[in-house]
Amino acid sequence: MNYTEDKINSKEGKEEYVNNLLDIIEKRQEEAKKIRRDYISDIFSNQEKYRNDFKEMLGWPLVNYKAEGAPKVTLEKLFENETHESFRMSLQVLEGLSVSGLFFKVKSKEAKPLVLVQHGGLGTPEFIAGFYGGTSNYNDMLERVASNGVHVFATQLLLWDKPSYEVDFNRENIDARLKRVGSSITAIEVFALTRILDYFEDKDYVKNFGMVGMSYGGFYTLFTTAVDTRIKSAVSSSFFNTRDKVGWSDWVWHNSAYKFDDAEVACLVYPRRIHLAIGDNDELFNYKHSEKSFEEIKEICKEVGTDWVKLQIYEGTHEFIKDDEAINTLINDLNK
Repeated sequence: MNYTEDKINSKEGKEEYVNNLLDIIEKRQEEAKKIRRDYISDIFSNQEKYRNDFKEMLGWPLVNYKAEGAPKVTLEKLFENETHESFRMSLQVLEGLSVSGLFFKVKSKEAKPLVLVQHGGLGTPEFIAGFYGGTSNYNDMLERVASNGVHVFATQLLLWDKPSYEVDFNRENIDARLKRVGSSITAIEVFALTRILDYFEDKDYVKNFGMVGMSYGGFYTLFTTAVDTRIKSAVSSSFFNTRDKVGWSDWVWHNSAYKFDDAEVACLVYPRRIHLAIGDNDELFNYKHSEKSFEEIKEICKEVGTDWVKLQIYEGTHEFIKDDEAINTLINDLNK
């Protein structure tokens, strides 16, 4: 072919293709909102049905799998101070799969609440515990929770900073491969968090469970609290939004727009408490979309009210809440 042209000549067709795809998505998302509202019409009177649908959407092992007994555990004591003993733990949550984490056990003769404190993207339990110095945008989240005289467990999820640890992985690829076989990285990791509760549930030094997390940790806090009713109170910071605007591949599932957006997931927490929070200058997630999603919660909750859920817009960026209102509320809930 003896023809050449400038690349700009085909730009218009490519732009039209992209814009048409986006228009199709917007139209189907609007249709999905209406279908989703009809779908969850009796979510508060039939919660277990919707919880099971939610687990089915996320996949195995939240469905089609039954864990037997508490997970096997190995632990190594790291240190102790005036209030806590610290351990590095490994828990076998599935056959052939163990997760690690840090456990901070209160020195007390009385049973105390246990709070799962979850890191976000590029994070680790060691980082949010301050083992390497400062905690950056976590704002000493773990220490602030532990200072209330509670046990804390921080789990390592598939989110660490790869160069820092020289352990490589591709989360999106692993998630895609899991989805091909009826699972997802979310299903695996939410299940792992519930198995951690299984381990601590019958310990005489533990009473009541809570959960706190930031960013990806806020995602796992919302989703795990929706799945596991043993979590009595939770704080999800820097996540709650809408998947229509933040459609990261590991945060969406086939046809999920027709069943569960963040607002509907939050409704699975009712009547337990959840505190949702996001910064007014969050550079990843626009808080205005969070406000719109919270309006959806209020609309869904017309009959039951919203005393159990709060959205806090705070002055800040993509970071854990700097004030202690949410933590104090959580601690009060767990001590009841």
